[in-house]
Formats: sequence, C-alpha cells, structure tokens
Amino acid sequence: MPELPEVATYQKFFDMAATGRKVTDVEVTEPRVVTVSPEELQQSVVGQRWEETQRIGKHLLVKLSKGGWMTVHFGMTGSLRSFKDREDAPRFTKVLFALDDGFFLSFRCPRILGRIGLTESLPSYQKDKKLGPDALAVSWEAFQEILDGRTGLIKPLLMNQSTVAGLGNWIVDDILYQAGIHPERRANELSEAERKAIFNKMKYILKTAVELESRYEDFPDDFLVTYRWSKNQHRQEEINLEILKIGGRSTYIDAKRQRL
Repeated sequence: MPELPEVATYQKFFDMAATGRKVTDVEVTEPRVVTVSPEELQQSVVGQRWEETQRIGKHLLVKLSKGGWMTVHFGMTGSLRSFKDREDAPRFTKVLFALDDGFFLSFRCPRILGRIGLTESLPSYQKDKKLGPDALAVSWEAFQEILDGRTGLIKPLLMNQSTVAGLGNWIVDDILYQAGIHPERRANELSEAERKAIFNKMKYILKTAVELESRYEDFPDDFLVTYRWSKNQHRQEEINLEILKIGGRSTYIDAKRQRL
C-alpha cells in the first residue's frame, strides 16, 4: 500500500504534471473507485482548474478553482500517470482526466481499492475519515497529548490513522526498532524519553523516505527495512530478527534491542 512517503511523491508528481491545469473532461471506466457518481465527479471537476494540493497522511486532496476539493486515496495499488496521447493510457486506468495543456492524467488502480471523491473542505474530510494529525506535520506537544491516557499497545496505536495519519506497517516497525521499543509495550507505560524517541524517529524516517522519494534501495543502513530487504543482509550479525503477529499484522523486531 502506498504509505505517507509514496503519497508525498505522488503529490510532487501531481504538482508538476497537473496543478494549474484546467480539467476539460473526465472518463470513469470503473465506477467502484469513485465515492460519488461518475456524473457528479464530471460535473464537479470539468471546467475547473486544479489550484493546489494538500496531503493528510496517505490522502491527497486537490483544490478546485470554483470551490471544494477532489480527494484521492491510493489504496493498495493506486498510482498516477501523465501522458500526451490518448492511446498511451496505461493498463488498469480507472479514471482518466483530460487537461487543457493537451495531456492526460490517469488514476491507475489494478485492485480497485483506491478511491477518488469530493469534499467541501480539508477539515470536513479529515473529520469524516477520522484522521488524526499528519504524522510528518504533528508537533511534539500535540503528539504528547495524543498519547496521554492511552493504554493500548504502542504498535497498533501508531498504526491507527485516527491517532496520527500516515503511518503504515513497515514504518511503525522501523520507528520502534530505531527507538529500541518493543511493539507490545503499552502507551501509558512509556517514559517521556521513550515517547520522545518514538517522535524523533518517526520524523527522521518519514523525512528521509520523502526526500528519497521512497526509493527503498537508497535507504540508510540504520533502517530495519534496509536489512530486511537487502540481498546480502550485511548487518545480519547485529540483528536478531524475529517476526511476531500484533494486531493481525506481521511485525519485525530485533529481539536483542527491543525487549518487553
């Protein structure tokens, strides 16, 4: 699934390929990927200019020139493509936008789990989707308040999009690995120093992944995911890798570094 760093990369691509352009036509080839009717999407977007983009966690929102926003959630396999000739539309295109500069923008979604919709405002969308503050933008003070009074296991809590928006499975595993905290620790048992470690590693991992545009092969050696996906696993002597099942998700830990 596209995580926050991938969606930030899609946002950068959208800004380059489509922001500032006017939509001249919309073709929906798979109605299941739109949260409104294809007719409503077309009536709401055609003739409007895409003015700016905002991102909340894994969600991309595009401001429409006459009011309102178009929303994009990429699901497991959603992506964007830009091209000049209509016959070059990529396979699995589910929504196709024609733009006034002669280019097309495709929303690809092979598994039909992504969604395109409409909303009046960012706050209303955030409330409707029960999204917490964006994980890359949240302040330390707000993060502290979010954890105050929580008693659940720290990994499922961080993955809950209503806690902070944008953290997926590998990211949370890496945050807790780098912070040296076992994923089954309870939030109310964490010291302020441990909370601060989680917060700092969250920011470091997200900023690094965004800067590298989610090119996993370029991630630093101190990332757990680098070790997990490395062909030679050159740090094998340093990591006692174990796989747990927590909250229904496969969870990778260093059993020496992360202890209950």
